[in-house]
Amino acid sequence: MATQDIDRSEAQRTLSASRRGETVAGIYEAIRSCFAHWEALASFDFEAEFKAYVEDAFEAPDRLGFDLATMRFIAKLRNGHTAFSDEWLWQEHGAPIGLDVTHDEAGWCVTKSAYDDIALGARILQIGDRPIDEMASRLLAFVPASSIREQRTRLFSKPFLFPPSFEIVMDDGSKKKIDRGRELPDDGTATTGRWLVDGERYLLTIPSFAQPHFEADAIRLLRSLTNTIHLVIDVRGNSGGNTPDKLVAALMPDRYRFWTYVTPVTNALARAQGKPPSLLAQEAEWRQPTEGAFKGPLTILIDRRTFSAAEDFVMPFKDNKRAELVGETTGGSSGQPYMRDLGDGMRLWVSTKRQMFPNGAPFEGLGIEPDTYRNWAPGADFTTSSA
Repeated sequence: MATQDIDRSEAQRTLSASRRGETVAGIYEAIRSCFAHWEALASFDFEAEFKAYVEDAFEAPDRLGFDLATMRFIAKLRNGHTAFSDEWLWQEHGAPIGLDVTHDEAGWCVTKSAYDDIALGARILQIGDRPIDEMASRLLAFVPASSIREQRTRLFSKPFLFPPSFEIVMDDGSKKKIDRGRELPDDGTATTGRWLVDGERYLLTIPSFAQPHFEADAIRLLRSLTNTIHLVIDVRGNSGGNTPDKLVAALMPDRYRFWTYVTPVTNALARAQGKPPSLLAQEAEWRQPTEGAFKGPLTILIDRRTFSAAEDFVMPFKDNKRAELVGETTGGSSGQPYMRDLGDGMRLWVSTKRQMFPNGAPFEGLGIEPDTYRNWAPGADFTTSSA
């Protein structure tokens, strides 16, 4: 390796004082001008917390320490759409765990596994020689989320918080060694449809709204159905992307509405006087149905991993009672984040709006409740008796 390459690599691992200064200054400005969730932080002293963060960020011995200090600070804002990411961190320390684990009333449950000897539904009691709850309580300080439930749901998607190799203890007493680097099974990259009961009940599974084709394919499949069909739409595990306005319209034979929300408005004079940004409120507006919208019975499957734009999809059906919602309460966060490029692969997302249900009831950190609660076993297939 050439000397200049070694020098560049060392600079990336350490970050100069000037580079750290540019980054923390960008973070401060973006949060102060765009963050929409101060009402959830009534006792939070932002200036004091930011000062403590700056000290930690400059004292960190390397880039890893700087990144972790930044994540810990951002997580204190308690918002699922306000986050920091560094490409370098993922490249150097982001080898996947090979497990997805969620927390429920009974503890920590394996929901996805790349290991043949770790079954879906297995319970984890310890990581190394520590109870998993003790380990999690320390690691969750680095996970941005709008609720403790969301933090727990996201924990295992942050592999850099875990050692490269570690041991887990299962509820049956068995011990398994985890060597990070195994990819989880693919959840699917396409919207799919299949008959549950031929000619009567149809299942439309939408794994994401991250790309336009997920919504477009759902609308294409929908157009092949008559209004006598009972349609079941599965958005469990759908973490969002772009709000699928066209799909909502294609399913709404009645008028409907999206969120009520507030967003900060910057006023230079008020800022000079030490006042926080004012909030601009936008009431939910009714939209009229479009001709040809699907009129058949509709059931939507949701869970705690239904998040962001997928919640934008679900909420209008909850509000006007167009569909029956079955499953778990959704993740509880959305907010049209502003993305700030901090340079060198570092990025910051700041939620620019705080959404409420159309009647003004709180949503952030709470989620959308189903009409019928149901917990599916991890990996269980959807059957005709599921809804």
